[in-house]
Amino acid sequence: MSDAAAARRRQRPFLLAAGGLLLLVAAATVVVRILLWASIPYRGYGASFAIIEIPEGASAARALGILERHGIVQRFRLALAYLRLTGRTRDIKAGEYSFTRPMTPGEVFDKIISGDVHYHRITVVEGSRADEVVAQFVRAGFGPESEYLEAISDVSAIADLDDEAVDLEGYLFPDTYSIHKKTPPRTIVGMMVARFRELFQPSWIGMARQKGMTVRQAVTLASLVERETAVPEENSLVASVFHNRLRLRMRLQCDPTVIYALAMRDAFDGNIRREDLRIDSRYNTYRYYGLPPGPIGSPGAAALRAAIEPADTRYLYFVSMNTGRHFFSSTLGEHNRAVWEYQKKPFRLRRLARSRDARREN
Repeated sequence: MSDAAAARRRQRPFLLAAGGLLLLVAAATVVVRILLWASIPYRGYGASFAIIEIPEGASAARALGILERHGIVQRFRLALAYLRLTGRTRDIKAGEYSFTRPMTPGEVFDKIISGDVHYHRITVVEGSRADEVVAQFVRAGFGPESEYLEAISDVSAIADLDDEAVDLEGYLFPDTYSIHKKTPPRTIVGMMVARFRELFQPSWIGMARQKGMTVRQAVTLASLVERETAVPEENSLVASVFHNRLRLRMRLQCDPTVIYALAMRDAFDGNIRREDLRIDSRYNTYRYYGLPPGPIGSPGAAALRAAIEPADTRYLYFVSMNTGRHFFSSTLGEHNRAVWEYQKKPFRLRRLARSRDARREN
């Protein structure tokens, strides 16, 4: 072997070691660069917050593309390298995510890997009918109407309270709910029914029975109270009128029951006409005695309480004073005077004023 060949052979381990060291230094440099990048907060979206959705089955690369397009992270290749380096490319969870501040890539990935999804706050208003509740959630993108209709037709969750129920009308408790977009309609409906049961405890059931009412009758009466007044202080007074009329076997003559009857036939246009009061429906309390067959909407806590604990009055009538409140009366004569004072007289005065203004213009 020549001296040159022997020298090369002696140098080979050194070169290999040097090459390996260079590769190690290069790899360490890349790792340090990635880790430094991952520690810098970033926000590339201009608004005060951003909400993004990672679809079901999205790969790490697709999820990163979505995050980059919406200004949540930057430098796609470094982001993908970081996920690979930390061994979390398969751990990303689908769902909606909200971002409200600059975040490091590490914080962003912790969020979408832990499944810290965005929750929407949906408020169901007191008195809403079941079909209105369904429409509200469908419009907000929380599942198809068909699944809600199927869910509200399942009365098993309230069968022990109301064995006459044919649907969940009246039991979809009005409240504010925090829900993420992937929540199934059946789960959402279950949350509302569970909230009702949480409120309407055995002690309330006992009070309803003391008034001679089943749970269904109490909820039905409460739904009438809910739709008759927007002033919580009047709930117990309105409830007392209905209790008194039921006791004396007087028709309840409650306008919202007529509206419900019309709405169920898709015939309500926002106004009640005289002929509507003659509609042949068991929900029409101008035509039929007693409570309607079931609730006409979802009563809130105050209305439910008023139904089982009405005020102690002798009132049999009430009329709107056009101020958001009502005038309550014990006799028909007193009621008729109130109707003149608060309804007919203002109407006539307005009509006279319009006629006078028209004459002046001419």
